Amino acid sequence: MNHSLFKKIFRTIGIASIVAVSVMILFCSITLKQYFLKIKLEEIQQKVEDTISQYDIMASKLPDRLENILGNDVIIKGYDNSKQSICKIYPKREDGIIIDDIKIKQGLEPYINTVLGGNSIKGVTKIYGLKEDSIIVGEPIKQDGKIVGAIFVIKLTKDFADLFVGFYVVLMISVVLVLTSTIIPIYLSSKKWFKPLDDMTNATMSMAKGDYSIRIKESQDDEIGDLARAFNELTLRLEQNDKEAKLLDQMRKDYVANISHELKTPVTSIRAVAEMLNDDAFSDKLDRKKYYSMILRESMRLEVLIKDMLELSNLQAGNVSVKKDQVDLNDILDEIYEKFEVIANDLDINLTIKKIENNKSIVFTNYNRIIQVLVILLDNAFKFTGEEGTVSLETSIEKEFIRVVVSDTGIGIDEEDIPFVFDRFYKVDKSRQSMGTGIGLSIASEIIRHLDEEIYVESNVGLGSRFVFTIHYE
Repeated sequence: MNHSLFKKIFRTIGIASIVAVSVMILFCSITLKQYFLKIKLEEIQQKVEDTISQYDIMASKLPDRLENILGNDVIIKGYDNSKQSICKIYPKREDGIIIDDIKIKQGLEPYINTVLGGNSIKGVTKIYGLKEDSIIVGEPIKQDGKIVGAIFVIKLTKDFADLFVGFYVVLMISVVLVLTSTIIPIYLSSKKWFKPLDDMTNATMSMAKGDYSIRIKESQDDEIGDLARAFNELTLRLEQNDKEAKLLDQMRKDYVANISHELKTPVTSIRAVAEMLNDDAFSDKLDRKKYYSMILRESMRLEVLIKDMLELSNLQAGNVSVKKDQVDLNDILDEIYEKFEVIANDLDINLTIKKIENNKSIVFTNYNRIIQVLVILLDNAFKFTGEEGTVSLETSIEKEFIRVVVSDTGIGIDEEDIPFVFDRFYKVDKSRQSMGTGIGLSIASEIIRHLDEEIYVESNVGLGSRFVFTIHYE
């Protein structure tokens, strides 16, 4: 993976650190150099003043005394009141600098009158005739309270170069140590901080290839940690959505297969019979009537199938309004019993319906829609219950609603199929050979949803199923 962002940030930090340190070194160098020269200037001036105070007359020993005190690398120049040179000491320099007396005098010319006027001078400046900056100290020489001359001491700042080099070496070593002890922890910490981003990039590339199972560590308790947690939540949802999408796609395929199967059977029957009738294959009136009845029956079957599909689509699209009113649930149970009593007897199935007592049967719902839901659930129960089995419709009174349970002793539903029983395109494989398309339970679920009620199923393979829904009082 390309760590360009990490490299850019770390490079920026490194450059910023180097620039900051360089500015600091430059500032420290200039400041400390000036501070050091100022101290040396004060020191030289004090020594000159102390020496002159011991020699209040111009004597030949004064320059030598100053040279002994200040060192043999200083330039000493003296003048009398008439600005005539009365003494000079020009050291022999090993660095090749040639000291010209005329140029030195020209360089000191601006200061001679000042010192002969009784004022001291001191500073770091460039003197004519000398290429380097110099420390210059000028003091008047007095005799009996009168100024009789001036003495100047000059020391090249170049002579302190060794001291400055040592200082710079120490400073650079300190800076290298500081940068090393700073940048390495920053590098390691930044790499740790950027690890989740690196992981997220790899995870994103995996997600782009369709792998949503990857997760990243959520160890950091900061904004990047929050981002990692949000990313994991996103991948979890995408993984769930991907599974649901694949399942939905499979259910659609199964739905198309089921519908194709259901449509093919009546259409094939109608076509075959119609072709035979068209060819006058049946001369007997009774035979023709029989096959006309077959065409009618298969046509009605097609009509029911198409009607169910349209109703499910309308319910799911919200195009059907379900009005609710005060309804006596016992009336619904009576009507249901009348509808299914004959069917139960024909199939040799025991049907039991438990009515509501204690005047608690008045609920707030839609009469016809509850009839429709019960018909779907009972049809489904009869479909999967064998001879001598039992189908029951029971009710129980709760505080705010009545619980309605349609149960059977049929084949039951696999645990893995239960979550999808009410799905739009789902049809349990074992019911493929039975009559119907599996749309009925989807319609029942949509009706219950429009009534703001709840429906669910409980089942065990071989022990039957229980379809439960609620009807509220208000």
